Amino acid sequence: MMIGPEGYIDRLKDASYPELIKEREQLLRRITDFEEKEMAGDRSGEEWLIKPSPDVHYQMELEYLGELCRLMAEKYNREYVSDE
Repeated sequence: MMIGPEGYIDRLKDASYPELIKEREQLLRRITDFEEKEMAGDRSGEEWLIKPSPDVHYQMELEYLGELCRLMAEKYNREYVSDE
């Protein structure tokens, strides 16, 4: 079972900005790996036998990425830009 985007972000709200960068890179790596296999028509892996399937994971990871980017922008502004 996958968590929703809100739950994903809730787990990261106290992470440092460098930790968020690392999380983004891992997320992008999984997204890119799926895209490469999908564009090549490769659905031969055992992961396709498990629910939720890789395409559902991909769609959720895109949503996670959107939320993560928003969190990163807020945290960057708060920690590095704002004088408050």
